[in-house]
Amino acid sequence: MGCGHGRSIVGGYRLEQFENNHFYLHKDGVDDTKIGGSILEGIVLKIGWNERFIVAERYSFFRGDPDGWMIIDVRSGTITGPFKESELRARAEVRGIQTFPVSEAWEKL
Repeated sequence: MGCGHGRSIVGGYRLEQFENNHFYLHKDGVDDTKIGGSILEGIVLKIGWNERFIVAERYSFFRGDPDGWMIIDVRSGTITGPFKESELRARAEVRGIQTFPVSEAWEKL
């Protein structure tokens, strides 16, 4: 996978960039190596957050799994999704969270 370095987002979650310019989402204290090295089981394409939720569009590592938007509840650690864009925007808990292409979000962290 190559060496990466990370930047904190919120609630012990961090975005990590690897040499291949792929971005992965990690949670402090969680061994995600068995699921491809990312708690989302995929590469982050777009991401946004507030103090309670992180939303991330993922490209699944496992091509049998759907791509789409994932919602992480920072307090409970629950991950739901994937959702289509229209489904994501209909969910009240993430309304108002602005999302960015991952490379742009990286610069904001």
